[in-house]
Amino acid sequence: MDHEDFTSHYVSLASSDGLERAAAMLARDGLVTFDGVHDRRSVVDLASRLLTTWEHRDAGADGVTMIADRGSVADRLGYAGFGTRELHPHTDASALARPPRLVMLVCIQPAESGGESCVVDGAAVYADLAARAPGFLQRLRRPGTVRFGDPGYWGSVFEPTVDGRVTVRLRLDGLEHFTEPVDEAVPVLRAVISRYERDLPLRPGQGYVLDNWRMLHGRREFRGSRLMYRVLGDPVSAWVLPSGFVPGSLAVVGASTDAWDRP
Repeated sequence: MDHEDFTSHYVSLASSDGLERAAAMLARDGLVTFDGVHDRRSVVDLASRLLTTWEHRDAGADGVTMIADRGSVADRLGYAGFGTRELHPHTDASALARPPRLVMLVCIQPAESGGESCVVDGAAVYADLAARAPGFLQRLRRPGTVRFGDPGYWGSVFEPTVDGRVTVRLRLDGLEHFTEPVDEAVPVLRAVISRYERDLPLRPGQGYVLDNWRMLHGRREFRGSRLMYRVLGDPVSAWVLPSGFVPGSLAVVGASTDAWDRP
């Protein structure tokens, strides 16, 4: 447990107050890491304590999806997770009007090389754009300007909630469509996202649960066998998880208002 980003968000879920601390950290940071989960049965058991499992196209009857290299399957649009190539940071199930709140991922077997999980805090991306490229940020907030999936859902990358917070939604896998002039903001969005990517090189038994309405997640390209178990769902009823993030909750050090903004 020597990786800084893993350690800084780690909660021992086996401890007496583990679930309470996990709920608090998830609400604060959008990310919790854990360990001690080594097989499918223990993944299902842990998921039942954290979330109400969603059904998914690729999941088994227990709600668990095996994320592994399946060869040519990954060449189909929407199936890139079943290959070895890099997965750009994204929102799971972005084609739905209401994606699942939580994504739980557990490492069973890491790749021979590469394959690190990566996460991006949407709050940090939003704050950076607000400071450096407010014009582009406004484009990325416009309702109904981005299609996620096919036919999918028409929305925006950043969407305000009724309680004054903001959620993030993104995919860059060929099943997205950015209308004009929002498409002009995409290169800047990609560049800002790359500034905030944090690798999580998970070991066997380690995993994370993240707020799918706040955090983007992806994967580095890899070689060799790699097996992850994923579960999607909503928080258990005992957890109160605010939507997304508060705009302006993170500051950008050294930001210049003309550093990125070229509308």
